[in-house]
Amino acid sequence: MRRWISLILGLLLLTGCAPVSAENGGKFSTTESATVENAAAAVKTQRLTVVLNGCIAYEVDSAGGSLKTAIAAADLVVFLAGDLVPDDLSGETQAWQADLSTDDRATMDANWPGVYRCARDICDDPAAQQGLLDDAGVTTDFSAMDLTDVPAQLDEMNTALLSLQRK
Repeated sequence: MRRWISLILGLLLLTGCAPVSAENGGKFSTTESATVENAAAAVKTQRLTVVLNGCIAYEVDSAGGSLKTAIAAADLVVFLAGDLVPDDLSGETQAWQADLSTDDRATMDANWPGVYRCARDICDDPAAQQGLLDDAGVTTDFSAMDLTDVPAQLDEMNTALLSLQRK
């Protein structure tokens, strides 16, 4: 995850969007710092969008729905355990949901409870979920990951998604 941020920051420097000048001791100016921060925030939002889109890329009642749910949940856990989580996870999640079409919102409403439950199960006991994850083709070693903050983040997302679902 840090590689992506480094890559983007490097690209910004190479393209001249965030030049470092000798005049200010090689440090970013306020404008340049804001540009880098905005780029990093955009990457976080884009990654969240990709992960959440995985939650609506299938219909839970379709063939292989439980395996697709496990894949979406695993991707979500990996994302939340990483470095690219938006500072305003709840707000960004709600913004993503608000932009969904009626059909996609219905799919999310149907799929989310299973994704949420599976993601929580992965955090609570990765070893107990290993069979399902293996069947789904997920190769991530969750037992080697620091999942300490992930359940609270999942709860935050759950609250955000359910609050718009009720409206």
